Amino acid sequence: MLLHFLRTVTFLVLLVMVAAIAAAADLGTYRQFALGTSVADTVSQARAMERDVKVQHARPALLQELSWRPPYRGTDGAVTAESVAGIVFSFVDNQLFRMTIDYDNERTEGLTKEDMVKALSTTYGPPSSRTGATAPRASDSLDLSATIATWRQGDTTIELRHSAYRSSFGLVITSVPLEAAARKARSAAETTDAREAPAREAARAKAEADAARAAEVKTRTTNQETFTP
Repeated sequence: MLLHFLRTVTFLVLLVMVAAIAAAADLGTYRQFALGTSVADTVSQARAMERDVKVQHARPALLQELSWRPPYRGTDGAVTAESVAGIVFSFVDNQLFRMTIDYDNERTEGLTKEDMVKALSTTYGPPSSRTGATAPRASDSLDLSATIATWRQGDTTIELRHSAYRSSFGLVITSVPLEAAARKARSAAETTDAREAPAREAARAKAEADAARAAEVKTRTTNQETFTP
């Protein structure tokens, strides 16, 4: 009887552990979006437009970004209860490496940090760590955000952040290796841009001067042909 009881308890504990692992089995997915997805697939899933994708750098790697906001009204005109204010999708060489989710302040009003951690834990399982360290957000260096909790699994991390300045919550889902590649490419691109800036400025100034001279010649030619003394 005791052995049977112990086996039953062990089985239940294993079930709980498996359930917890299953809950956090896919940290790289947020709703219908997933890390590693191509630009075209992400645009399609978001029902966005290709023209909304902005190229940040074209070399040595293609870095692109899509800023997306969900529709605020349904077909009947009623305001939807969407908790997401917007998502920024970041790509390196046609692979989604980071999703930066900003939650709507009205939908999170009154919620505590513990409330947010609890809500996300129902999807991703318990966080790997909790911290109150403050670091500047990449999108706005003036807005300091504190990382409240972090989920880690394999090459994926999720950070729940809180901005005291804006009193808002956000989520950052990242592929660690893809982000490292993007960071390296961005650094190289910025170095190249700085080195080539004088030549680009000279070329721009020359093109403007040439266009001004061409316009002046055209105007003079036209006036020569039509002027009556």
